[in-house]
Amino acid sequence: MDGIFAKGLSKSYRTSKDSVVNAVCGVDLEIRGGEIAAIVGPSGSGKSTLLNMLGLIVRPDSGEILLNGERIDGMRGGKSCRFRNANFGYVMQDFALIDGESVYSNIRLPMLYNKKIGFREYRRRVREAAESLGIADKLRRKPSRLSGGERQRVAIARAIVCGQPVILADEPTGSLDAENRSRVMDILLDLCKNGGRTVVIVTHDLSLAARCDRIIRMRDGRIEADEAEKT
Repeated sequence: MDGIFAKGLSKSYRTSKDSVVNAVCGVDLEIRGGEIAAIVGPSGSGKSTLLNMLGLIVRPDSGEILLNGERIDGMRGGKSCRFRNANFGYVMQDFALIDGESVYSNIRLPMLYNKKIGFREYRRRVREAAESLGIADKLRRKPSRLSGGERQRVAIARAIVCGQPVILADEPTGSLDAENRSRVMDILLDLCKNGGRTVVIVTHDLSLAARCDRIIRMRDGRIEADEAEKT
């Protein structure tokens, strides 16, 4: 079955010799393919840790993760990196752009690590991603010369340029004004509904979460509610 499935995911961090933080505690989760889901909850509830485990950035202490029926939590080293690059696109709150490079170079970056995409495809893919987000005229600029909304669209273009089927977004609108928050959410919804991608968003903004197919509420490292879209 298509989608992301997690069972019994747990992650703890030792903060000092005698102190351990249980960031995520035995989480079971199902996000269907082609669905857009929001993970919400107070700071420290485990939202970002859960997202990073789903995307193979953080290794769980225990539990299982499956993507489209394939178990992926046991991947290590180069195999994990290749799988992550081919299947997950990441959008971060702080954009994580390289200000000394052009917009073109920032969008191209994930393809340099994807052995299935030949260098002759780079220019076409970058332009297509940029055009889909309305920033094709910004490819020669440096990110420092762009507005916050434009910088976030560059980050999204970078996340989709390899054609990854899953987009993971950690507070993607947290540093944007209301108008740009709405625009970025429109883009993420379009990637899901018209682009066929699975999108998982961590957000504090309940108005954005309400536009998703599913709202997953976390508290103290656990899922306290999983609410499908109300019809």
